[in-house]
Amino acid sequence: MHTAHRLIAAVALTGTAAFGLTGCLPSEPFPGRPGSRVLNDSVTALRGASTFTVSGTSSSQGVPTQVNLSISGTGECKGTLSARSGGNIEVVRTRDHTFLRGDEAFVLAWTQDVPEEQAGRARKEMSGRWMRVEASDPSMKGLTSLCDRDGLLRDMYSIPDAEKGALTEIDGQEAVTVNTVQGVFLVATKGEPFLLKATTSGPNAIDLAFTGSRP
Repeated sequence: MHTAHRLIAAVALTGTAAFGLTGCLPSEPFPGRPGSRVLNDSVTALRGASTFTVSGTSSSQGVPTQVNLSISGTGECKGTLSARSGGNIEVVRTRDHTFLRGDEAFVLAWTQDVPEEQAGRARKEMSGRWMRVEASDPSMKGLTSLCDRDGLLRDMYSIPDAEKGALTEIDGQEAVTVNTVQGVFLVATKGEPFLLKATTSGPNAIDLAFTGSRP
């Protein structure tokens, strides 16, 4: 009889332990939402932020640029860009115009293939001065597009075959991995579902981290 009681007690304890263990297992992030929707929602959340920062590397035709920018919810942007060809560029984008100011190293690199007479004039005019750049200027498109909120985020919408993956952590924040044919994206699972990181490959590869904030 005592043996039967001990057996029943053991089974009860085992069941309780199993229940407790199951209760500690992490639940699926964004249940019922496919990876494509999770990614789209994260980009929408970032676009709707009062401000967000973006930092990392963005490449255009295989040429990388270091990015450190702050972009407002109304589209204004400011920060710095560092080109592989040399030098740093300060950038300020208003709703209507984009302004750039390169340091001496950038101006020298930018004019290195220009005839010397023209290069001399350009260096004198550009060094330490702000330049207003039109969005349609093809020579500056790779730089000005990084400060374009909508242009920066547009290509992250509607990426096909996006699938949710494992949970991970970035800068102390829990995130779910979204795997796509283009690359890997990390989406915050706590608070606002902001896009936290985007890493893609190819000639226009990016490796960018984002932080968003609400009013």
